[in-house]
Amino acid sequence: MTKAIHGSFTLERVYDASPDRVFKAFTDPESKARWFVGSDGWQEIARELDFRPGGQEVAHGRFPNGAETRFVARYHEITPNERLVYAYDMHAAGVFMSVSLATVELTPQGEKTVLRITEQGVFIDGQDGNESRRQGTAYLLEQIAANLPG
Repeated sequence: MTKAIHGSFTLERVYDASPDRVFKAFTDPESKARWFVGSDGWQEIARELDFRPGGQEVAHGRFPNGAETRFVARYHEITPNERLVYAYDMHAAGVFMSVSLATVELTPQGEKTVLRITEQGVFIDGQDGNESRRQGTAYLLEQIAANLPG
């Protein structure tokens, strides 16, 4: 049996937008669907966003090679324009890969917003891994910048 791998990371980005606009990128289904996507030709199969404490989010898609990914999250804390705490499972190509706890914190900085995300995860049977997840999260943070709601 392969051992589970544990890891954590924190990333920060500064967005040229108010905390309410950055927060809306997470809360508005249309906004989130523009930035919370896989790379390299990923096509959405299903998406759900029940944005409330105890609510669930699902993003299910397929890459051109046929491999599917499935993100399933449950929200634990929602403090508008300030903080989100959620736990999520990742599945890829039919394999349960990981469980993570994520905290997103938004801090005003003049006319801008500092977003800080901290993730703590367990990667089942060594699948995926902390560095791969950090890179994927960094990609998504760049997508937010390009798709901030008005």
